[in-house]
Amino acid sequence: MDMEDEIDVRGIRKVYPGAEPSLRGTKLEVQGPVLWARNLARSVHLTSNRAPSVDALTGVDLTVRRGEVFGLIGHNGSGKTTLVKILAGLIAPTAGDGQVAGVPLRRAETIRARVSYVSTTGWMGLEWQLTAEENVRMFGVFCGLDAGSVRRRAQEALRAVELWGDRGKYPSQLSNGMRQRVILARALLLSTPVVLLDEPTVGLDPRTARSILGLIRHRLQKRGQTIVLTDHVTAELEAVADRVAVLDQGRVILCDTPAALAASLGHLTVLRIHTEEAEPPATPPPPEVRLVHCVQRPGPVPTHVWRIHAESGPRVLDAVLNWITADAGGEARVVLVAQSEPSLEDAVRFALPRRDQEDLGRAAATGVGA
Repeated sequence: MDMEDEIDVRGIRKVYPGAEPSLRGTKLEVQGPVLWARNLARSVHLTSNRAPSVDALTGVDLTVRRGEVFGLIGHNGSGKTTLVKILAGLIAPTAGDGQVAGVPLRRAETIRARVSYVSTTGWMGLEWQLTAEENVRMFGVFCGLDAGSVRRRAQEALRAVELWGDRGKYPSQLSNGMRQRVILARALLLSTPVVLLDEPTVGLDPRTARSILGLIRHRLQKRGQTIVLTDHVTAELEAVADRVAVLDQGRVILCDTPAALAASLGHLTVLRIHTEEAEPPATPPPPEVRLVHCVQRPGPVPTHVWRIHAESGPRVLDAVLNWITADAGGEARVVLVAQSEPSLEDAVRFALPRRDQEDLGRAAATGVGA
């Protein structure tokens, strides 16, 4: 392990068992018999349903440098939250080893004292009978801060997230974005070496999300804290993360800086095209096309939005436009054409298996992934 690494884990696996082998240690609050049978002549299966085990992580190697903002990208079920909870010391891996903030994974209680963890739906961890300030103060008390430190740090944290003027409001009086800010204030309360943020901008409008990410980037990182945050919106992580890792089915399939991942598709160009009165063509795309994504927007006029990745070249745009409009005759209208270089989103789209891509209409029949 490098001395500059704040997080270094190897071969992390996590398997969630499908069915509990026993009820030992549980407490059943039931009066009278739940099931009573007599004189059974043979074995009886009361249900054919058996919950299978789930391989949430299948061998993750991950290194995060001290002071780095590190992003985890992946679809729902890719293993992001499971990995973050292991790094937070909340659950134990099935296999693998490593360290977080200089503490071995097996010492989960010590890790929890050195990590601030903010869950996806952070507002669910708020006490709705308490004000925003009281929620932050309560968290400080639970973490062992003395009364003077709690008052001082709560004020500093709420000012940092621009909620000091709303400190007397209850969670029911706050918007989703303001509730998320209360949770981030709790993360600011403690100067832990590592801060883990599980989709901190989920459900927020773009303006509020940018504000939250700016807070993460400028406030937390300036304090020298190492930040790991998860998201499924690549544009948000591209703006804030030093490096990103892409998870799929419990394994890391890409890991690099956003710029490096985007540059890996430097031989491609990205075409964004909007058409009206033109159904997706039944014919295969031009040979320069590598990836097609098409969605139909609802409305009085049928509108299709295309995002096409193709080999760069002087004639590729004309070839793609001719392909899209060939089956529509003279009724097709091209209302927008934009051409750009690949981004992190494009790199992620290429990396993920085709089963996770979306396609629409006959574009799927061309054999080109959406």
